[in-house]
Order: sequence, then C-alpha cells, then structure tokens
Amino acid sequence: MRKIVVPNEFLSVAEEELRAGRSVRLHIDGQSMYPFIRGGIDEVEVVPCPRDGALPAWCCPFYKWDGRYMIHRYIGSEGDVCIMLGDGNLVRRERVKRDEIIGLLSRIYRPDGSVQECSDPRWLRMGAWWYRLRSLRRILIPLCRLLRLR
Repeated sequence: MRKIVVPNEFLSVAEEELRAGRSVRLHIDGQSMYPFIRGGIDEVEVVPCPRDGALPAWCCPFYKWDGRYMIHRYIGSEGDVCIMLGDGNLVRRERVKRDEIIGLLSRIYRPDGSVQECSDPRWLRMGAWWYRLRSLRRILIPLCRLLRLR
C-alpha cells in the first residue's frame, strides 16, 4: 500500500465532519501518543464531542492547538481550560478551552484486526497509570519500542 502524507491542515475536513455530527476515521502520524497509538500504523475513529459537560477522565480529545490538530490525553482542567498531554510526551502540555474540543477518540484499529474501545474503563485506567509514570517515560518509551509493545 502506498502511503500519502498530507498536511495537518487537511484535518480541517475532519473537523467539519465532526461539527456536523458525523464520526471520522483517521490514520495518525507522529509519536506523541505512543505506546497507546502507533503513528503511521494505527487508525483511529473520532466521534463528535458533546458541547457541554465535563470530559471523561483520561479520555483523548481531538482539538486544534497552536494551528495544529491533535489527539492527546486529557489530564485535568482549570475552569473552562482543559489540560492535555501526549502519552509519548515528557513535558509539553497544551491548554485548550473546553469549547475548542472538536471530538473524542472512540476506537483504535490495529493492523492485526483488533479494535481498542477507548471508553473501556481498563484502557482509561492504563492511561491514568501511564500519566503517573511520566517521570520514567525516558526509560519506558525506548523499552516499549525495543520490546515492540503495541
């Protein structure tokens, strides 16, 4: 299969679909969500985000930050500002207004045909534990790659 890389701005089409109430499936590039999402390998499904109400703990919103579309883990909030951190990132956090969140990660489709439900409480708890281990990510991420986890 031939791989075509498109600019991040192409995801504005996904934003339009989500704002119209339709879900989208995307191939994600980048390593900011490794080991939970493997960039260039896994495909994700994003569903529209309800406009009001609190986000589920440890979910992964789809949003635009600093001119780029992203899917990172929701780690908390301060008023109407949601704080995000990629599972593969060590320190950079994004601060996003609640009304700027476009969608929520619903499923991850793996090349072997398996599907990860992202609302599964076990998967969300794993994300919470991974967040707590962030000081060890410099060691854990290379170890995951070496062991070819995920």
